[in-house]
Amino acid sequence: MTKTQSLPRILEAIDAGVTEIGENYLQEAMRKDVFTVRESHRVTVRYIGRLQSNKYNAILRVFDTVDSAGPDILERLNGVQDRGVLRARAFLLEVNAGEETQKGGLTVPQIRELAAAGTPWLLEVSGLMAVVPVQATLPVRAVLYESVSVLFHDLASDLGSSRVRLLSMGTSDDFELAIEHGSNMIRVGTGIFGPRSPFRV
Repeated sequence: MTKTQSLPRILEAIDAGVTEIGENYLQEAMRKDVFTVRESHRVTVRYIGRLQSNKYNAILRVFDTVDSAGPDILERLNGVQDRGVLRARAFLLEVNAGEETQKGGLTVPQIRELAAAGTPWLLEVSGLMAVVPVQATLPVRAVLYESVSVLFHDLASDLGSSRVRLLSMGTSDDFELAIEHGSNMIRVGTGIFGPRSPFRV
């Protein structure tokens, strides 16, 4: 996770072996020009942040993946005839595991209902990205991660494991727990860069 980190610091991490970077804001990523690193390094630039409909097209054209995808952007993607104009090739459906009203993403029951209904845009999904309440204790997080993990495996069984293959759960403070519950992609920022500055670069 490279939100608020300067390009020199990001390049330092890449030189140390990082191959995936995640940005939360389109404008910040463009201002830092993180996309230039792809010219000299084999790096995937992932979008991990709240989505606004007026920015869908730009995000799809400059990011390699969208890890916080929801129904709106996936429905729009499902209707795109010429995929050649889009750079984004992988989409993780955001799961609001703690069912927090102030956060984006769909709840586990909502996703199960959509899967049962055979919702067409689910075929665009490459996996799941789970968000849990910051204040949740580790035992509560374990329960939430397990529910998302079961959902992930059910979707992979229904839609094909070659299609649904990424389960992004866990951050710097609980990634070991997330891995125990099946995560194969963790989102680490503080663990690499240290405490994050409140100011955007």
